[in-house]
Amino acid sequence: MRVIDTGEMQTRLPGSAVCLGYFDGVHRGHMALIEAAREIADREGLMVCVHALDRSPAQVLHPERNIPQLTLPEDKIRLFDAAQVDVLAITPFIDRVRRLPGKVFFEEILLGKLNARVIVVGDDHRFGYRGDTGSEELRRMCEDAHVELRVVPRVRLADGSVISSSAIRAALEQGDLERAQEMLGRVPDAEMIRRCTGGQREAVETL
Repeated sequence: MRVIDTGEMQTRLPGSAVCLGYFDGVHRGHMALIEAAREIADREGLMVCVHALDRSPAQVLHPERNIPQLTLPEDKIRLFDAAQVDVLAITPFIDRVRRLPGKVFFEEILLGKLNARVIVVGDDHRFGYRGDTGSEELRRMCEDAHVELRVVPRVRLADGSVISSSAIRAALEQGDLERAQEMLGRVPDAEMIRRCTGGQREAVETL
């Protein structure tokens, strides 16, 4: 897997199927995006590309909330590589990027650098300045640019709960490691647990 900084790219990627998100946790919901991209990429002869920001927008915009990361950058790289992602494209969340309207981000980065032929997003994903672009706005952009858009429904547990990074943090904070594992699709590691609980809980070996 190649790891690239979009701010330093000199040439466009070959045609790619791009998954959008921050991907904290690289949980089952994120894996559904990657699987959808892989299905299309294999059929169309494209690369599977995951695009992520280098920092959580919530951490930058609301530092007072002190939101713990589920997965550190090196863990994300390992998990994406195991998921057979071809390219991990990371965009530094600098002030200019933070203020980019969704349409400019779409044109400059998704088309101009990642050469997206397919874009895969969750049905609740938003991007652009102040979240100005959701799936409907993105659909219109993709239609104009002749790019395929795949909107993936949120993945849920058997009880109907939506799998999300915030739900995993809540489960870890409450000591419900079994629920966190079900949402992650893997055993939460000790460091993840410590980050989300302030070191008050340890991994349970039986999980």
